[in-house]
Amino acid sequence: MRAPLPPPELVLRVGVVDQDDPLGSFDAMGANIRETIVGLQGADWFTRDRRVLDFGCGVGKVLRHFLDEARTCEFIGCDIDAPSIDWLREHLSPPLQVFLCDEAPGLPMPDEHVDLALAMSVFTHLTDHWAGWLREIHRVLRPGGRLISTFLGQGMSESIAGEPWDESRVGMNVLRPWQPWDSGGPSVQHSEWWLRAHWGRAFELERIEDGDAFGHGLLVLRKREVEVTVDMLEGPEPNEPREFAALKHNIHQLGHETAVLAHDRDLVMAQLHAVAADRDAISRLLGAITGES
Repeated sequence: MRAPLPPPELVLRVGVVDQDDPLGSFDAMGANIRETIVGLQGADWFTRDRRVLDFGCGVGKVLRHFLDEARTCEFIGCDIDAPSIDWLREHLSPPLQVFLCDEAPGLPMPDEHVDLALAMSVFTHLTDHWAGWLREIHRVLRPGGRLISTFLGQGMSESIAGEPWDESRVGMNVLRPWQPWDSGGPSVQHSEWWLRAHWGRAFELERIEDGDAFGHGLLVLRKREVEVTVDMLEGPEPNEPREFAALKHNIHQLGHETAVLAHDRDLVMAQLHAVAADRDAISRLLGAITGES
């Protein structure tokens, strides 16, 4: 089944590689991610009665490539972007099930409800609520269920952080926390050691690759049968000196960002004052030409 493409303005909200061909890039990225997921799960996995959650589905970059499988499996998508969910409801539901979720953790699902959860370019932007959402995904996964997630690691350091990669000073690095969602939201980097230490408390890491075909690192995790809390996930790893080094480096990065923002604000204010002065000068000139005071 060939799915319709959403309008360019919605495609650009979720981000594409090629800004000159947003629809083509959107379609190709979704197809590549589908190929990765099918390769991990096996094509016959989707021929049975399964339930899949695409957490942070956007406007269906990935889900629109699973419409054939949606005849035998249940595919559920959620996102905080209302226009994207509205478009999916109008054009692809059914067979997809979609709903709007809040920025704060909470899914309207019972425990152990889904077999597979996807988080494509989601935890790459979550700052304050990452642990709550990871706990929530753990809750709704069935025993032995998988989470397939992307992360920003070594392969994206230069473009995201503007610096060479150094795993000893990167744990969970938050960049541009002030950036609104319409502009892409914050960016969050993760090191492999930090993911193993923190996410590994709730999930068994089956596979981790730093940098793949669609620009992010890839995580494949299987649910551990343990009780998960936010404090459990967020707590520092005992006897791990990189925890402090990473926190110190992130504080330095945020301080630099704050200084740049302050400089940019002063520059913008100076430009606004210059425009206002030019406007007054033009008004005086027009007054002199027309004879008006």
